[in-house]
Amino acid sequence: MEMQSYQNFLDQKPSKGDLKKLEIIQAAIECISSIGFEKTTYQAIAEKVGTRRAHIAYHFKDKSDIFKASIQYINGNYQRILTEQLEEAQPGIDTIIKYASSPFVWAEQNPNELSVMLLFYYLCTIDPEYRALNDDLRKRGVERILLVLTQECRIELMPVELELKAKQIQNLISGSIMDAVTTQHKSLKQAKDETIKNITNLLEKV
Repeated sequence: MEMQSYQNFLDQKPSKGDLKKLEIIQAAIECISSIGFEKTTYQAIAEKVGTRRAHIAYHFKDKSDIFKASIQYINGNYQRILTEQLEEAQPGIDTIIKYASSPFVWAEQNPNELSVMLLFYYLCTIDPEYRALNDDLRKRGVERILLVLTQECRIELMPVELELKAKQIQNLISGSIMDAVTTQHKSLKQAKDETIKNITNLLEKV
């Protein structure tokens, strides 16, 4: 299920095939986050869904297709939360604060999806195809931050400097989440508060 397909799924009445694919993807995410990638077989997913293995194979030709669809689904779910957060933002600096808060809201609400994304980042280190997908997702994220900085926060800098700020903000967010969920010394809330403070300080120097 590509990113655009997921958006279409949200906007339109889904077909029975779409609903079955969604059910398989959600089951795969639950399996991967609980029993690991290697043990997430067609059979394991089928048992979670309550169907036969052949039904899983009908919709997805191999495990890699299921995983890629899961990443696109997760990204679509994150984009939904981001949109909701931005709709609540006041004009100005509050917009970038809401933007920065969104990944933490998503992580708190969807721990299974977060686990799958951590696996995805590992796979990016050994598989060029996953790396290319992540490269596209990261570029889209920087573009979104640039829009927030220029249109909502009214930050005026040279394009190169603006892009640097956007990448710094992106790295602050992703690094802070990684720190919170892979160590014992910081909660997601603490990480969020720290990230917002750091981003605010970064933009005050502009």
